[in-house]
Amino acid sequence: MEAVRIRRIIDSKDIHIDELEDFIGQEAEIIIFPVTSVKKNIKKNIIELAGSIKSGQDPLQFQKNVRKEWDR
Repeated sequence: MEAVRIRRIIDSKDIHIDELEDFIGQEAEIIIFPVTSVKKNIKKNIIELAGSIKSGQDPLQFQKNVRKEWDR
């Protein structure tokens, strides 16, 4: 599958994309979303995940158990 990713500032409701000439006559799906809002959401979601893994086990004991597995 061939895909094209083009970033442009939308300055009109009319869209003319020269780079899509190779796709003329083919069925395609066009998805448009603002780039700035996606970047903010990704950054926010990643920060929310930091330190959120809960194993219910003491971290030092967990590390010792993992090292024992390596010695086998």
